[in-house]
Amino acid sequence: MIFASLDRRTSFLIRLLGCGLITWTVINASNDGPGTSGRPLVVTILLALCVIGACLWLVGQSDLDRPPGLEVPLLAIAGGALVGASPGSAASAFAFVAIVTAGIRAGLVRAMQVTAVATLSLAVTVLIWDGGPLGLLAYALGFAVSGLAAANVRQLRLQAEQAELLLAQSQRSQEESLRAARLEESTRIAREIHDVLAHSLAGLTIQLEATTALLENGADPETILPRVRRAHELARDGMRETRRAVGALRGDGPSTEEALATLATAESTSLTIDGDASRLSGDAGRAVLRVVQESLTNVSKHAPGSQTTIAITIDGREIVAVIENRLAEVPVAAGPLAASGGGYGIPGMRERAEALGGTLAAGPTETGWRVELRIPTRAEATG
Repeated sequence: MIFASLDRRTSFLIRLLGCGLITWTVINASNDGPGTSGRPLVVTILLALCVIGACLWLVGQSDLDRPPGLEVPLLAIAGGALVGASPGSAASAFAFVAIVTAGIRAGLVRAMQVTAVATLSLAVTVLIWDGGPLGLLAYALGFAVSGLAAANVRQLRLQAEQAELLLAQSQRSQEESLRAARLEESTRIAREIHDVLAHSLAGLTIQLEATTALLENGADPETILPRVRRAHELARDGMRETRRAVGALRGDGPSTEEALATLATAESTSLTIDGDASRLSGDAGRAVLRVVQESLTNVSKHAPGSQTTIAITIDGREIVAVIENRLAEVPVAAGPLAASGGGYGIPGMRERAEALGGTLAAGPTETGWRVELRIPTRAEATG
């Protein structure tokens, strides 16, 4: 942890130098140095064990997540005993290394276990060579404090890693939310443009088909010219409706009530609004407008010449829009336009209603066709 900011080779060299200095003090800075008999022989054996443990520690120290291995108990036992056998040296550093390594790699419980082992080993050599109890107590407290500090460092490191993980997860979640929002916005724009173009192009196609039929039957220009002008007008209306849809998505443009009135006038359709028309705003208002528009387009495709009524009721709970057409007494055959489209009109209207917590029912009646849209009034706030 101390050398985490350094590269692996530099960190290893610094640790190696530290172990070498400790070994040098045991050999030269004490009257109880290594030897071949008696107490010096014990110091030699313990020092050799400490050097072996230090070498193992040097090899595995770069991996902080690796559980403590043989080097930890070896350093704790040999290092603790060496403190009592060679009290004037820095041999206690070996025991401290073992305790700190156990705390950082395995936590408080393992650190206290290694502390107990090092303290017990030190106590044995203190009793053998009549060491002072105060020194034993001081080392025991030092070992315990080191274990607590190392465990605390481990906890802080784990908390930092957890915080980084949570931050990464939060960033991924935010990116997914933004991606979903962009997808939803793209879908909404596509639906709006589809509804506008489907309505305007349907009317335009009807006029062009009628004009083609007149030309094929040899009609005079005075009869054909109004159809051509109507086709131009429908094309311009389509452009205006597209701009109006984009403007509505951007938050400007005419109100839904005005757009409905314009649409009803253009299609020679009866329109009644019962209730507070100001509630026809936001997503709820756009849904009503697009459902009405799609319904009128379907009437033009499949039931030309029929009479259509639009009735919108607004109260404190919901907005109800009913579009109903009555077939003409003399049936008018549907033109080729009836086969156009991808069949997504009614499913698209139903999806729009369900997205706002509402419902849409569409089906035949005894006299024609009926579409009923119900949207909770709270949906108006989502725009």
